[in-house]
This record gives sequence, C-alpha cells and structure tokens, in this order.
Amino acid sequence: MEEHNKMVSEVRKARGLAVGLAREVDIKNQRIWEMERHIEDISSRLNSMIAEKDRMNHAFSEEMRKMQVIGLQNAKLKSELECQISNMHLLVQESENLKEEVACQRKELEQRANELQKRESQLDNERTSFYIEKEKIAQNPFDSDYSMTVHINGLRDRLTEKEEELHDMDNLNQTLILREHMSNNELQAARKELINVLPHVLESNTIIGLKRMGEVSQKPFQDVCMQKFSAQDWELRSVELSSLWQEKVNNPNWHPFKQAVKDGKVQEIIDEDDSDLVELKSRWGDEACKAVVNALLELNEYNPSGRYVVSELWNFKEGRKASLKEVIECLIQQLKASRSLKRRRDGQR
Repeated sequence: MEEHNKMVSEVRKARGLAVGLAREVDIKNQRIWEMERHIEDISSRLNSMIAEKDRMNHAFSEEMRKMQVIGLQNAKLKSELECQISNMHLLVQESENLKEEVACQRKELEQRANELQKRESQLDNERTSFYIEKEKIAQNPFDSDYSMTVHINGLRDRLTEKEEELHDMDNLNQTLILREHMSNNELQAARKELINVLPHVLESNTIIGLKRMGEVSQKPFQDVCMQKFSAQDWELRSVELSSLWQEKVNNPNWHPFKQAVKDGKVQEIIDEDDSDLVELKSRWGDEACKAVVNALLELNEYNPSGRYVVSELWNFKEGRKASLKEVIECLIQQLKASRSLKRRRDGQR
C-alpha cells in the first residue's frame, strides 16, 4: 500500500512537471510567435526604409541630373549673354565712333559752307565789278570786246565750279543724315534688346536698371490709407486706389495738360486746375497727387500716343535715362564680380 501511494505520488509529480513543462512550452511558443511578429514588423519597416532610401537615391540622382542640366543651361545662357554684351559693347563703340566721324564731317561741312559763303561774297563783289565794267564798256563801245568775253567766261567757270561744290556738299549732307539715322536705329534696337534681357541678368541693388515710365507709385496711397483706414482694410484700399488712378492715367481721353511758354518755347504742362487732380489732392493729399502727376509727365514724354506704361533704361543714382555705355559697363562689372566670386569659391573647395 505504501509502495502504491509512492507510485501515485511520483505519477502526480511527473504529471505536474509535464503540465509545467507544457505551460513553459506554450509561453515560449507565445514569445517565439511574438518575436516572429516583431521580426516581421521590423523586416517590413526595413523593407519600407530600403524602398524609401532607393526612392530618395533615385530622386537625388534625378535632382542632380536636373541641376547638371540647369548648370549647363545656365553656363550656356551666361556664355550667350557675355557674347551679346560683347556685341552690344562693340555696337555702342561703333556708334560712338560713327557719331564722332559724323561730327567731324559735319564740322568740315560747316567749314566748307563758310568758305563757300566767302566765295559767294567774293563772287558778288566780282559780279558788281563786272556790271560796273560792263557799264563802262557800254559807255565806251570802242574798247575791246575780247577782255569782256574773257571776264564773262571766267565768271561762268566760277559759277559752274560753285554749283558743283554746292551739289557735292548737298550729297555729303544727305549721306551724313542717312548715316546718323542708321546709327540711331541701331542704338534704339540695342536699347530694346537690353530692356528685354536686363530683368533676367541684372542684380536688384545696382544703380542701373529698368524704370517703368508712367507707373503710379503705390507708396503715397499706402501712407494715406494707413492713416485713414483700419489695419484690416488699408492695404486693400491702397491697391484699389492706385489701380484706379493708374487706369485713369492710361486713359487717352483724360488729358490734364495745357499749353504754356517755357524757355521761349510752347510746351505742354500739367493743368493744376483740372477737376480730377484738384479732387485727388483735396481728398488723398499732396504726395498722392504728385505720384499721379509724375506718371502723367513720364507718359507724356516717353509714350504720349500709346498712354501705357513702358520700361526704360534708368540711372537711379542720377535720376535720368541711362546711356547704353553705362548699362553695358554695369553688366561687365557684374560679370567680373561673378567670375571673381566663383574663383574664390573654387579656391576654398
């Protein structure tokens, strides 16, 4: 009996051990399953990260390729721009040389005209002497006709020579006028080309740039609207006001000018009694009125027939139209500065 009980006790112990081992196996299986899930999750994330990395590498490579293409395009554009600037520089130099040549030829023409005037005066004196001599001969018909014939032939030769000189001078004058006209056309074409190119190549902090002639300045309207309206409304109202007056300035039916004699010449000046300008000044102040008046004067000078805003090469330091020479010199200085900066950067690398 005691041996039976002992066996039963050992069986129970073995069963308990088996149950414990089974539980432990289940727990380990659960952990293994959880670890497998964790590994799958990590693997999935790793695959996503690898895919993202591949995508980023591809995007980076594509961006680098685009940047290389843009770099090549910029280099090409810069080379073309330098070539255009060089050509324009040559054109301006040729035009200046042509102007000097025209001025010299015109001076020579004036000298020849003065000489011709002196000859005309001399010829008039000789003609007077001829008539006096003719009257003497008429009073004394027995004098020799031969000397009179020689004198008349000499006068005819001089008159012929004078007519030829006048003809040559007229041809020279026409040639000079034509060459000056061609030079002005070339300079105007160069100005138009620079106006088109300048916004894309010139830095904003230079004293040479583009000025929009006939454009109403917004600042005076912003200043007065900040005083008259709330913080939420002043900006919108200033834009509306400046746009309204810009449309009015561009309207060819509005012509607030009057004729006046200035510096001995009849000129058009602003009619300060114009009802619209009087109302503008009264309601929105002197500065707003000045902005509109300046835009009107600019349009009347630079585009009176079109009455729309036009761009002009401008020297902002001196407040006047910039010459082609000034614009090209500014571009050349900018290119030199750009090259110097590029060399310094390359040296630092």
